[in-house]
Amino acid sequence: MSETFQETLDRFSDLNLLNFFKYSERGIEKESLRVSGSSISTSDHPEKFGAALTNPHITTDFSEALLEVITGKRKKIDDSIDDLEMVLAFCHQNTEDIIWPGSIPCSIEDEDQIRIAEYGTSNSAKLKELYRKGLSLRYGSMMQCVSGIHYNFSLNDSFFNIWNGQNGCTKDFQNKKYLNLVRNFRRNAWLLIYLFGASPVVPNSFIGKRENFLYSLNKDDSFLEHSTSLRMSQLGYMSEAQDNLNIAYNSLEEYTDNLKLALTKQYPPYQEIGIKDGDEFLQINDCIIQIENEYYSSIRPKRVVSSGERPINILKEKGIEYVEVRCMDNNPFLNNSIDKETAYFIEAFLMTSLVDEDAPCLSEEIIEIQNNWHSVVKEGRKPNLNLKIKGESMPLKDAANIFLEKMERFANSIPEEAKDLKKNILNSIKSQKEKIINSDITPSGRIIREMAENNWTWQEFNQVYFKRNKDFFTEFKKDLSLFDNSAKKSFAELKEIEAKKEIPFEIYLKQYLSSI
Repeated sequence: MSETFQETLDRFSDLNLLNFFKYSERGIEKESLRVSGSSISTSDHPEKFGAALTNPHITTDFSEALLEVITGKRKKIDDSIDDLEMVLAFCHQNTEDIIWPGSIPCSIEDEDQIRIAEYGTSNSAKLKELYRKGLSLRYGSMMQCVSGIHYNFSLNDSFFNIWNGQNGCTKDFQNKKYLNLVRNFRRNAWLLIYLFGASPVVPNSFIGKRENFLYSLNKDDSFLEHSTSLRMSQLGYMSEAQDNLNIAYNSLEEYTDNLKLALTKQYPPYQEIGIKDGDEFLQINDCIIQIENEYYSSIRPKRVVSSGERPINILKEKGIEYVEVRCMDNNPFLNNSIDKETAYFIEAFLMTSLVDEDAPCLSEEIIEIQNNWHSVVKEGRKPNLNLKIKGESMPLKDAANIFLEKMERFANSIPEEAKDLKKNILNSIKSQKEKIINSDITPSGRIIREMAENNWTWQEFNQVYFKRNKDFFTEFKKDLSLFDNSAKKSFAELKEIEAKKEIPFEIYLKQYLSSI
């Protein structure tokens, strides 16, 4: 029998583990589209941002115009948010482009305008570009221009060592507990989509000729009246090819076996694309996913890997090191797209998921999790919306309050020595409870309301909030020389990488594919 939530909470209290700041680190990755005039920028990644392959602070995601900024690992939430603010200030101050506030891109009339990101002449650079070419052919470039926040969170060996008592921090124990966190997170991830989803509208060009379930909002845009995050719907980060993977996260072996299946099982529509057209490579493989990162999930168990290493191999060999939360939209009402209050809530959500009962996830529940997710994505703000929780129909508001009450129990158990942590978490929960009462104050509700009140298109709404961000970051006075120095250093590192003699790319790719 696994421990109940209260039993684990009491154990954490006895072991003084509730002040989790002593044992944790966090980091943030934020994607943002560069826009020139009224459409996606077609210019090169700005030179002042350094080399995208080697700069640890500023790189690109799918497109040459899709910025990704990365903070370092930090012991405190406030420091992580401050780091994010600094790197964003540097970006705003060193480009004439608009850094798009929303997760859904600007109007892009022609997909050919979307340049795939470029990284140089090395084999590792060519592999990154080939992966992106494959994504474009599989899903279309438009879908790959959506952006969001990735929130990384880890607990150190000391935490698991204390928790496991005399047995110490074994790899198996740490994996087991991280996967329990992941399963419980997925069971309740719909709540984060309801509270923080900020993409209820898309420009008509984003849909193109695809079949869709949207209604016209104005001459330029489409929406769903009660939607929260169309970014996380079938129009955004979803893949039919992956729908039947049904990864349950019950054990690390099961997870890596399922990933390996996805990496090695051919998928007929991708076979039709082909691996090569003459001498030109089109995609890394014709399987369900090309690399591990193509697997879409609200949260991933991860481990830091070095260049050339396969994440699946390192996970199997060394175990889970941290989790990556991937379901957070960019909040256009915030200068940084995420604030400290949101970060405290995410971490309390993660810790509550860790403490919650350790129960396996069976196939029926996986379907329930997916259905709840899609319901909240499409109609989360619908009055009297019901979800399925453990097979029983339940109003969303009741299900939300049950988990929020657990989060409060966790927060109230934090000792006096961490009173600021306790206060910040309780304040963050209080703010979110107000959104359960009134869905109009969620980011998705606010976006719909402001666009309607001002008769704005999605383009105009984002222009307004970009100007506010630009004004804020233009006045930002902290020393940003770290990012100048990092950019210069990244070019030297790129030059060093490209000066090395390498095997032909075709052999490099063959070795890469055979390494799992």
